[in-house]
Amino acid sequence: MYGSRMKYAFLAIAVFALVVYSGCILSPDEEAPPPVPKPTYKSLTDKENIIYNLVQCYKEHNKDRFIELLHDEYICYNQPGGETPEYYDRTTDIAQTGQLFDMADNSSNIDPQWWLEKLELTIVQQGGYWEQIYAIGEIPCDDCWETTREYSILARLNGGETTWVGNDLVKFIAIGVVKNNQKIYQLRRADDIKKPS
Repeated sequence: MYGSRMKYAFLAIAVFALVVYSGCILSPDEEAPPPVPKPTYKSLTDKENIIYNLVQCYKEHNKDRFIELLHDEYICYNQPGGETPEYYDRTTDIAQTGQLFDMADNSSNIDPQWWLEKLELTIVQQGGYWEQIYAIGEIPCDDCWETTREYSILARLNGGETTWVGNDLVKFIAIGVVKNNQKIYQLRRADDIKKPS
């Protein structure tokens, strides 16, 4: 009997609190918080916008926008001596980056033990410049440009028990191409470089 009176008293207090406070909580005059703006992307008619858009792709986990950045012959060279292969071709890099984005989105096609609570890419843009080059390896190139930037990347598993951090340099090579009757720049090559000690 005492227990049921306590339940009714608790229920009455809860209902009273809901009625009293619902005016504040459910007020039609109250403005909803503004939606978080989606990352914006810049035109690839400027080389520098490749780097800006790459960072935005990581913020939004946007694989389609990431693919737009890569030239058909894109290749990414890893630092030598690690567990990774010498390089990734375009197809492999797209697949691995897409998987990383799925991990950050806690996608159902990823084992939950690999879900990320944080994925963040930063590339230093201040003071960066592009220098024209006239060949990529032995292949001549009329509209190729390179820049080396410092980057940091952080990926942390849900729960924060494991965090991977990278902080080194990356050399980008951009190439001018014509798409839809407009010249744009895409990444032709990226080299991950160890930062000098």
